[in-house]
Amino acid sequence: MFWKQGNKAVYRKSNSIKDTLFQPNTVATHYTKKLLTSTDASERQVLGQGLLEEMSRSLSIPVPQLTVNDKRQNHSLKDGKLKRKVYGTYKAGKIVLSNKTAIREATLAPKTFLDTLIHEFMHHYDYEVLKFPVSLHTAGFYYRLGDVMKKLIG
Repeated sequence: MFWKQGNKAVYRKSNSIKDTLFQPNTVATHYTKKLLTSTDASERQVLGQGLLEEMSRSLSIPVPQLTVNDKRQNHSLKDGKLKRKVYGTYKAGKIVLSNKTAIREATLAPKTFLDTLIHEFMHHYDYEVLKFPVSLHTAGFYYRLGDVMKKLIG
């Protein structure tokens, strides 16, 4: 892994933070329950954006902009087999998710869609709440993600 100057310190700090400041309200849990039954890309767009708005409001941070593409995940193959796929992306306050699986182009399972949405939101959290210059996939990152999921789903 290529380390930029200072990433090691950010990595250690990120790894040490296991909980979030997020506290869901009834509207956020409503959006979550609806997302766990939704398969339509446009409905997921509306529900997902609503959830992001509620989460961001509770944390007093800017709301990331969600785009749900009704197409398959970006992926690459090697020797005819799946080598890599991208569930979602976060960049500069914008979250992009695909609604279909990489190979079969089946609609993404609701739980997988929600997991991906929250994963990308956690990058936003790292930048906006924790003020990290970079958001790294540390153990702490995944603990924070789990903390938010437990609070939303129970």
